[in-house]
Amino acid sequence: MNPTASLDRRFLLRVILPMFGLIAILLAGAIAGVLMLSSKQNYLSTEFQHRTAKNALRYFADELSEMASGMAGRDETATHVIDAFDAGWLAEHLTAEQADAFLFVLDPDDRTLFSRIGGRDVAVEARSVLPPTFGQLIARWRAGHISDTVTQLMAVDGTPVLFAVTGIHKIADRNELADNGYVLAIGRRVDRASLRHLSETFMLPNLSFEPGFGQTSDGPGRLRLMGQDGTMSDALVWDPILPGDQIIKAIGPGLVLVFAAYLVLTAVVLLFARRAVRLISDSEEKALHDPLTGLPNRLLLLDRMKHLLAAKRGEEARAAVFYLDLDGFKDVNDSAGHAAGDAVLVGVARRLSEFCRTEDTVARLGGDEFVMVIPMNDRQLVEERAEAMLAALSSPYHYNGRPLVVGVSIGIALAPEHGLNVAALLHKADAALYAAKQGGKGRVRFYRKSMHAETVPSDWAMAPAVGI
Repeated sequence: MNPTASLDRRFLLRVILPMFGLIAILLAGAIAGVLMLSSKQNYLSTEFQHRTAKNALRYFADELSEMASGMAGRDETATHVIDAFDAGWLAEHLTAEQADAFLFVLDPDDRTLFSRIGGRDVAVEARSVLPPTFGQLIARWRAGHISDTVTQLMAVDGTPVLFAVTGIHKIADRNELADNGYVLAIGRRVDRASLRHLSETFMLPNLSFEPGFGQTSDGPGRLRLMGQDGTMSDALVWDPILPGDQIIKAIGPGLVLVFAAYLVLTAVVLLFARRAVRLISDSEEKALHDPLTGLPNRLLLLDRMKHLLAAKRGEEARAAVFYLDLDGFKDVNDSAGHAAGDAVLVGVARRLSEFCRTEDTVARLGGDEFVMVIPMNDRQLVEERAEAMLAALSSPYHYNGRPLVVGVSIGIALAPEHGLNVAALLHKADAALYAAKQGGKGRVRFYRKSMHAETVPSDWAMAPAVGI
């Protein structure tokens, strides 16, 4: 893997992603908190408005119940209905407050004795003009006491009508059961004026009645009622007050801007972070590589050798250290110039790199000295590889059309045969190189104890190893 890409990835995974991940979690938490607060506020407001709508109906129903109880719970009314039915007296004394109200008197068999619709006395059966819900209302009343009053909002021809049903009785009979009593039913239309009054009084904006026609859905501004067909389909509807939505409208744009700024900041930081990583990586590369040839320098060589020899302790650690020095390089510098000498060094580095496998390391120590380290200690194979390098490096180099010829001498030390200490191996390979040059140059020599190089010189012993 490219060292720059590796460092870039490590910096991204260890620094940038955790930091921006934390910021993203905080932002997500803030957004989730706002949404939860909004939802909670909407829920509480909806519940309050539903209770308010029920209270509005109860207020309307209590007013009508008092009227019905006042008419039916008198001895005088019971005398003219139960003792001796007198329709004329009823027409004169049972008056409704609204001209469009319904008023019915029913006997114990639920037959209609007296009817008034829209302010006019008419001879009709209540069940013929009212929905089945009215019969259910009567049955509910008959399950209680005669003085009880039950109310129900129902649709009559698509118009909401609030009914109050109670029993006609003498004051002394108020605790009698209602199953065999006379009925007084008063119905009041809930018209636009009534709904507007309730809307203003109970703060239910645009309160209206909506026939359901089989709909049974709930909503934040909907209170289901008993419908004309006996199902909970009709509804009172209003424009719901949702403070949570107001919170979203107030804070939402700011959250969107913050999130957008977070994305922009993330992109900018990532861009600059990648550039910074590349600069750091380039600086490290320059610090660990020879500026002329691009090969690893002494620091990187020592580190790689340390890792190679420390990977396996004892007899299993294997390595061959080639110490190379060019023969005749000074003559090239003197005769063709330093630029030509640099071209030769670059050419040597290129040819040595061609000999390198992935697991091998070739480095320039300085001047015309090079080192190659390979994880192999088979003396015959190592010697064959060294001879091949001699031949490859001794071929002419070309600079500005001029052939330049140099030779090379190679000293070799083996691990673990010659030890596992990095500095000692390099020094012993250097001693073998010195013996090769003394033997006539252009030669390969393996280190032997007779070369008297057991003592490690101070420059190698004190050379630092850097962690890469």
